[in-house]
Amino acid sequence: MNRAYLDHISETLSGIDADGMMKRERLITSPQGGQITVGGREVINLCANNYLGLADHPDLIEAARDAMDPKGFGMASVRFICGTQDIHRELEQKLANFLGKDDSILFAACFDANGGLFEPLFGPEDAIVSDALNHASIIDGIRLCKAKRYRYANNDMADLEGQLKLARDEGARFIMIATDGVFSMDGYLANLPEITALAEKYEALVMVDDCHATGFMGPKGAGTPAHHGVDVDILTGTLGKALGGAIGGYIAGPQPVIDLLRQRA
Repeated sequence: MNRAYLDHISETLSGIDADGMMKRERLITSPQGGQITVGGREVINLCANNYLGLADHPDLIEAARDAMDPKGFGMASVRFICGTQDIHRELEQKLANFLGKDDSILFAACFDANGGLFEPLFGPEDAIVSDALNHASIIDGIRLCKAKRYRYANNDMADLEGQLKLARDEGARFIMIATDGVFSMDGYLANLPEITALAEKYEALVMVDDCHATGFMGPKGAGTPAHHGVDVDILTGTLGKALGGAIGGYIAGPQPVIDLLRQRA
């Protein structure tokens, strides 16, 4: 590779290190849990998203082993060639039923789900109104679509209403409000009762990323909409946190939305 380019990359890394911003992985030599082994020492783990302690639960480990015998280890194919097994569709329907939606579609991670959500569903005639502190994957997904972008101050309902009014006044065909259900850096909840009320007032859709709520918030763990007793149009979430720590993300919503995402996401 070009030597000058590699020198440039090395200088960039040196700058990151000098600024105290270099990320260094902790090498864990034990299963994930409340206590883990790092560097030969047993330490208390306060930084994982293993909210229900399922990542190392013996029943989940046994179920994973049992599934590999009849189904194999991987698909080595994209879904529309020969990469969808019956258990994928079974999981999608169970997730949808759990969340109170028509159907769901699986992704490798919720980062991918959020990245693939907006572009197939919205065009330049539409508008996305996004919370200023939404997860980076939502922000990236919105950037990938051609809809007009509006941003409101974090959990500020007066600002949200102002942005909705602006989008409507500027002639948006369809408007979607996008928010985290739980803002993970601080742990507080989106004001979904007020958000859904404003959505009804301005005829907007509501999308919630519920990664940090699914599995343990609300009745039966169905997340922040269930916790608040409200309904939203689209939910995204992950299998990589409370639901056992495995890889995987999903989008759940109305059947036509999921059908279009299967074609274009």
